[in-house]
Amino acid sequence: MRARRFILGVSALLLAVGMAATWREGAAGGRAASVAGHITGLVPEARVVRAEKTLVAAKDMGIVLHDEVRTESGGRVRIELADGSVLNVGSNAQLRILQHDPARQRTVLELIYGRLLATATKISKRGGKFDVRSPIAVAGVVGTKLGLRVEQEFADVVCKEGTVRVRNTDPSVAGEVVLQSGEFTHVEVGKPPTPPAQASPERIKAGEDATNIPEAK
Repeated sequence: MRARRFILGVSALLLAVGMAATWREGAAGGRAASVAGHITGLVPEARVVRAEKTLVAAKDMGIVLHDEVRTESGGRVRIELADGSVLNVGSNAQLRILQHDPARQRTVLELIYGRLLATATKISKRGGKFDVRSPIAVAGVVGTKLGLRVEQEFADVVCKEGTVRVRNTDPSVAGEVVLQSGEFTHVEVGKPPTPPAQASPERIKAGEDATNIPEAK
């Protein structure tokens, strides 16, 4: 009787261990599947908020869906997404990656505050999109490259290459503008985007300087 109980006890223990191992493998596979990209550069440092934990950002660190990348004064981060798109995040910024599906070419980012220079892989599939949302404006990249600056009361969008569609985040605010290369628009709370206007060289340079990360020598 005791031998039988011992065998049953050992069997139950082995079964529990096996189930736990299977669960861990499945969880790890789920995490791997949700990796959206990697950090390829940063100065001097940044933080990644993941599932209510704050992590110190590091080069080659994986970024998963719904991570929030935060930079402080003087800090910048460069992220390469799985489809080859590149995100340069400026200082005092907060960025979330809400969706990134390379197979369907569907990407949704949320710039809560700060500056972002995004170089998107060209959309070639039906239903594909590359949207950058903010509390004030939504920018949809039809072409390949845009700059976005988000402050508390306004957002500025510059089309660097290709075409960008811009509208107010508030669906009750009508009006959308289409920016061509070299144009910008200004969006304020509760107002539609201003008509496209030529971006000055100073405006373009300011956006590039605020998000650029020097290559390591």
